[in-house]
Amino acid sequence: MLTSFNMRWLRNHFTSEDEVLHACIRDGNLQRLQQLLGASPTPDIHYNSYGFGPPVHFASWCGNLEAVEMLLAAGADPLLVSEGGEEELTAIAYAAEKGHRDIVKRLWGVCPPEVHASGGRHHPSCFIMAASHGHAAIVEDLLDWWDGWPHELKYNALLGAAMRWRLAVATLLLRRASFEQSTLQEALRLATNRRALLSDDDNGNREAIDFLNQQLTVELLIDAGADPNGRPNNTPLIYTVASDGNLSGVLKSLLEKGADPNTTDGSGKSALHVLAEPVALAGPIHILGRPLPITMNETAIRLVLQHKGSVSQPDNAGECPLHRAAYGLDLRLFSLYLSSCPDQSQESLLRLTNHHGETMLHFAAAGCHIEVMEFLIAQGLDVNAINSNGWTPLMCALIPIQHRYYRFKSPVEAIKAAQFLLSHGADASTVTEEGLTPLHVLSLHQDNDVNGKMADFTKQLLSCGIDPEARARLLNPSSRTIAPILGFPWGYRARGVMADPRLHNMFIQPALTPLYWAAERGAVGVIKALLAHGVDVSSMDDQGITAARMAAKSKFLESQPKLVDTIIELLLAAGAGY
Repeated sequence: MLTSFNMRWLRNHFTSEDEVLHACIRDGNLQRLQQLLGASPTPDIHYNSYGFGPPVHFASWCGNLEAVEMLLAAGADPLLVSEGGEEELTAIAYAAEKGHRDIVKRLWGVCPPEVHASGGRHHPSCFIMAASHGHAAIVEDLLDWWDGWPHELKYNALLGAAMRWRLAVATLLLRRASFEQSTLQEALRLATNRRALLSDDDNGNREAIDFLNQQLTVELLIDAGADPNGRPNNTPLIYTVASDGNLSGVLKSLLEKGADPNTTDGSGKSALHVLAEPVALAGPIHILGRPLPITMNETAIRLVLQHKGSVSQPDNAGECPLHRAAYGLDLRLFSLYLSSCPDQSQESLLRLTNHHGETMLHFAAAGCHIEVMEFLIAQGLDVNAINSNGWTPLMCALIPIQHRYYRFKSPVEAIKAAQFLLSHGADASTVTEEGLTPLHVLSLHQDNDVNGKMADFTKQLLSCGIDPEARARLLNPSSRTIAPILGFPWGYRARGVMADPRLHNMFIQPALTPLYWAAERGAVGVIKALLAHGVDVSSMDDQGITAARMAAKSKFLESQPKLVDTIIELLLAAGAGY
C-alpha cells in the first residue's frame, strides 16, 4: 500500500475526470472504485495517466491487490504497456519494481511466460525490474515459475544488479545461472562505479549499507571469476576506484582479492599517482562546471601502501607518485609516501627527477606546499634547479595552474610560495626557454588586487632587477573556445603546448611585455605596479593592438566588464592609446 510520503506526493495528481479510478486507488477508496466500475457508463479502465499507466498498473504500483482484482474482474488488460513517464511498463512490471510479490504472483498467470519475458529498451520486463530494484525474492519466484528465461535477460539482470549494488540479486543470479567471464568482467566494472540513479525521484543519497553492499558485490563477482586486474578502456579498475573518495571499501576489496597496486593506465600512472592529490567525493549527480567536494584520501593511500604500492614507479613522463605527492599533498601525507621506503633509500628518492629534469622541489613549488618545500630545501634540494626548458621552482610557484575538479591556484597561494623561495635564495632573474620571466607568469593571475598585495609583490620582483620590458610569446585560447581556463601549462608542459598549440585549441600571439599579459588576463595589481615603475605604454603588438584594446577583447574577461573598465581607465590615465 501507499506510504505517507507517496500519499503526500500524489495528493495533487489525478484531478481530471478521466483519472477518477486512479484517484480512488490513490485514496484507498475501494467502495467508490467498485461503484464506478459498476456504473453506466463505466469510466475508461484503460485510460493512461502519464507516468502511472492505466488504473490496474497504478494499483499494481501501489500494492493494492484488492483493487487489482476488481479491475481485472471488470476487464482491465494488465498487458498494456503504459505510455509516457520514466519507463513504459506492464502492470506486472510495476509490481515487480515496487516489490509487491503477491501482485506479481497474481498477474503471472494472466498470460504465457513468454509474454512476460518480452520487453525492450523502453518497456523492460518484470524480471529486469525486479532485479534492478533489488527484489531478490521476486526474481527467485520468477526463476522457479519458469525455466525458459532467455539468457540475454539474465545477462541484463546481472548487469543491472551490479550497477545498482544489488547484492542479494547478484548472489541469486550467480547461483542459478552460468555467465561467461566477459559478462562477469563487465558486471565488475559496473559494480565499481558510482551507483546509478534508480528513478526520477532518486536524490542520489547513499548510506553506509549501500557502500557495504557495493563492496560485497565486488567480492562476489571476483570470487565468481571476474579479474580484479581488469582494464576497461585501458584504465585499471583500481585506478578508477582510487579516484573516488567514497570507494575506499571497494579499493580494499580489490587489493585483497589480488589487484596489483602498481598497475598503470595508458600514461603510466598508478593508483598512488591518483591519490597524491585530493580526490572527489563523487555522487551520481554532478552539474558540469560546479566544483565537486574533494578529500585527501588518507585511508586509500594507506591501503595501497600496505599492499606494496610503489612511490618511485615512474609514469611515461618519468614522474613518480612521490613527485605528485610533493605537488598535491601536505607535509604529513608526503612524509607518509616517503616513509613507505627504507630509510637508506629515502635520500636518493628525494633527488629523483622526471624525464625533463624537474625535481621534487619543482613539484612542491607548483603545488604551493610551503612546508614540503621547506623540508626539501632542508634536505639539500637546489632552490634554483633548472629543468630542461629553463623553469626553476620560483617560476613553478608563480604560474597559475588548474588543479583537478575546476580548482585553480590562487594569487595569494602563488605569492606566498614565491616569497618563501625568494627568502631561501631563489634567483628572480631567471628566464625560461620560452622567454618567460617571473613577471610574465605573475601577470597570468586574474586579480582585482583589492588589498594591494599583487602590486606590492610586483614591485618586489622589479626591485630584483627583472626587465619589465622583456617580451615573451603569449598562449591564448582559439576563437572556438567558449570559456577559456585560467590555468597555464607549467614546466616542460609549456614547451609541449607551444610546440603544437592547435592540438590544445590554442594559438600563440607574438612576443609581448608583461603589461600586455596583465591586460589580457586581468592582473590589476601587476598593471598598477608596472605603470608606477614607468613602463612604456605607447607600444603596440605586431597587429597594432594596444594593451587597452587587448583587455577589451580578452576572452578571459568577457564576463567581467567592471574589471575591463578598471584596466582601461588605468592604462588611459597613464597615457596609453586605445
